[in-house]
Amino acid sequence: MTSMAAERESELFYLAIPCGSSEALSATWGLGNQLYVYPEGRQETLSQNRQQGEGTSAAEVSHIRWHTEMHGPITRKLVNESHNIFVMLQGQVNSLSGTALHTQLVKASKQYRSVLKACSMELLHLTDTTQDEHQRAYYENQLQMFEMIQLIWSLCEILFVDTSSDGLVLRQLLDWLRWHFSEGKRLAMEVHRDEQPDSHPMYWDAIYRLTLQGEAESVRRLLSQHSSANSSDAFAVMDELLRKMPQAHQYNHIPSAAEYDMKWRHWREECVRVLEEGQFAAFTNLETLAQILCGDDAIFTEMKDYCETWYHLLVSKMLYQNPTIKSLDLHFHVQSCMEEFCHVGARMGELDNILQAAIEFDIHQVIKDSSAFLSTGNWWFVSHLTDILHHCGQLDTHNLAFGSNLREFLLLEYASTLMSHKSLWQVGVDYLDCCPVFGSKYLELYIERIPLETEKKAQKVLHICEERNMMDQAQSICKLMGMKSYRNGRLGSALSWFLQSKDVAAATRLTEKFLLEYGERGQFSHLDLLDNLGSSMLLSNRLTFLGKYREFQKLYEDHDFDGAGSLLLSLLSARLAPKNFWITLLMDAMPLLEAPKVIFSSSKTYEMMHCLEELTQELIRGDNSQYSTAKGLTDVENERLELLRLTLTRNLSRAIIHEGTITPS
Repeated sequence: MTSMAAERESELFYLAIPCGSSEALSATWGLGNQLYVYPEGRQETLSQNRQQGEGTSAAEVSHIRWHTEMHGPITRKLVNESHNIFVMLQGQVNSLSGTALHTQLVKASKQYRSVLKACSMELLHLTDTTQDEHQRAYYENQLQMFEMIQLIWSLCEILFVDTSSDGLVLRQLLDWLRWHFSEGKRLAMEVHRDEQPDSHPMYWDAIYRLTLQGEAESVRRLLSQHSSANSSDAFAVMDELLRKMPQAHQYNHIPSAAEYDMKWRHWREECVRVLEEGQFAAFTNLETLAQILCGDDAIFTEMKDYCETWYHLLVSKMLYQNPTIKSLDLHFHVQSCMEEFCHVGARMGELDNILQAAIEFDIHQVIKDSSAFLSTGNWWFVSHLTDILHHCGQLDTHNLAFGSNLREFLLLEYASTLMSHKSLWQVGVDYLDCCPVFGSKYLELYIERIPLETEKKAQKVLHICEERNMMDQAQSICKLMGMKSYRNGRLGSALSWFLQSKDVAAATRLTEKFLLEYGERGQFSHLDLLDNLGSSMLLSNRLTFLGKYREFQKLYEDHDFDGAGSLLLSLLSARLAPKNFWITLLMDAMPLLEAPKVIFSSSKTYEMMHCLEELTQELIRGDNSQYSTAKGLTDVENERLELLRLTLTRNLSRAIIHEGTITPS
């Protein structure tokens, strides 16, 4: 197991350092498992490019990143499915208490294990079907890690989460053995398929393994297939002993643990009596089996190879020596079981230390060792297990040196690994939300470093900021995306982003660009955006003019000439329009001035004449370089102005006649 961890660690880092410059280097953190190395003085350029999702020159910046198990395809499923369990549990923790909360915590723990098991099964399938040796080795390492996590988690669930009021623990420990040590069942199936089961070389191995796991009924079925089963009294006696064996699941049907213990002692006394009478003397294997049922210490030393590990031996011994043992008393028997395996030169590894710490109820040591051994680059296991234990009240809530409790510290570490992934960063946000002390600060820093390669991703990040009232970050994102769209010539998208950021200066500059485009092409682009500005047009005077001018065009298209004329005149009178756009407004008024119906009254016509005269004087002075490059009027300008004067004069005459008489001054 130690070698597996070392092998994973040796493949942990991916380095891309093309930088060969002799300049002094600096470094800055990227997202999670990323580091940027660059020559001093280039940090500003790096920050801008990273935020915009743009690359940087390989000669300027070296990108260093290290992969984690969480970035694989199988483990991504683990992340996503466990995320749903985690979020649901946090809501239940806030709304439930007492027995109802305990029930949900147990349920959540089992759901986490179910997800782990599903991922293990998929990894097992990939291991069996993958042809590539390197890939198969990777899957095997992943599978081994998942199996160790399941082993530790399920034991912690038994000892700390799904606990009984009387402290009895054997029934759950037997289930734990059956989940993780299935060699006995596999051998039994193989033996059953044999035409002569008792001739199979693994026949008694299967019986011993099943017996050590308390599988009395399975053992009886195997014994019934022995060729002497029907002719020998010894087999009949053994069958009767196994049939009478008190089962751990009977805890719930017996009034007290003491009564169960009494039943067990009576049964074991019968086993000892039968063994001492020599009823199995003719069958050595049955005699060995009877010694196991009697809980003989010496036989367990012989059986240790069938147990495979010291903790399997521990549970098996307790089954036949002390079946009503309580969880708090298990640690008294750990050392003797470990010594059985140390005698044959087996070294206790990290996994053994973790399981020993769990049995000794040293939760913090379990988490510490698991963090060092199983959390290389991902932290999934320790963060979720700690969260469950925290809500179960099994962890101290005191503050640690880093200013937060252990649960939050580990969740922050786990979220950090997620934030470096191109898609899992959204999952990381929910974990940061559950960190009351530092979560919001971490999220703010991560948000500033998320590359915004697409508008879709930017909208997701913006939505996250708005939901959490992170207005400074939201405004920064909008400005950044607005400038990016502007540089790429996507004016509609740029205006939309600037409106969201409420950037007055940028919105004003972009409005000028729209007006200039209209002056060159005679039409607006992105009409859907301009037609739906709503209250956003009030952000700046230029934007207000743009929105109102578009309203004028729509009124004109709808043949509401009176409304269009009034709006056009108000734009001139209020001086909302830039001076270089006045001639466009006046030219737009010409069809209304020449309409059969008088649209502009004499006073309105005078107002338009005043605007025309003001524009003429500015054009003569050369104040508007867009229309003349030197002082004085061009021929085109002269022609337009004369045409406007003539049209306004004719309309004034019509208006005066329409109004009746001229009031003498």
